[in-house]
Amino acid sequence: MHSGLVEYEATLTTRGMPGRRKRPEMRMETRARLLDAAIGLIVVSGVAAASIRGICERAGFSQGAFYSYFASKDDLLFTLVEEHMASLARKLDTLVADTRHQTAESILDTIGRSLDALSVDARHSVLMVELHLHARRNAPFRTRFEPVKVAYEAAFADVTSHLLRRTGLTPAMPSIQLARILLSQWSGSILQEVHDPSPSTQMREVFAALVRN
Repeated sequence: MHSGLVEYEATLTTRGMPGRRKRPEMRMETRARLLDAAIGLIVVSGVAAASIRGICERAGFSQGAFYSYFASKDDLLFTLVEEHMASLARKLDTLVADTRHQTAESILDTIGRSLDALSVDARHSVLMVELHLHARRNAPFRTRFEPVKVAYEAAFADVTSHLLRRTGLTPAMPSIQLARILLSQWSGSILQEVHDPSPSTQMREVFAALVRN
């Protein structure tokens, strides 16, 4: 076992936790702490400034522990992309389920509440902008990043089309184009910290401007 994991296990024991954690559980928590440390550094200082050493120091592990989970810094960054996109996909699935029997007005209200909940923590919007910029500057990372981004945009477009059909509205452009505009507008409002009107109100107004009865 790497020294970082040994140190972490010892720390858990000295905190008076009942019994010793199973190794798979410890590994999952170690991995999660490394990812969270990376997010914190990237949001504050950018991808370039988030070194492996800095990530490990922030998480409280050795660099040996880092390489138990990730082959490189870009490998960790791509893991962040995958997990973020998967989380958003789950939220979209929940949104579709929650609006199954709602009226058009109620659907828009539900979407608004979901967006307001997401806007409370802007870290992930900042993170994705940083990862987009890194992909533009780093060809190998871009090769892995683009297919995931395209797949998420397509999923978002499918959900948007599905919700529009429920409301009886028709997009004024192809659904994928509408999805990209909405995603860009959302990220922009979060990054610029524009809260009056709220991000969800802005999104709803843009949405209304881009569809027709």
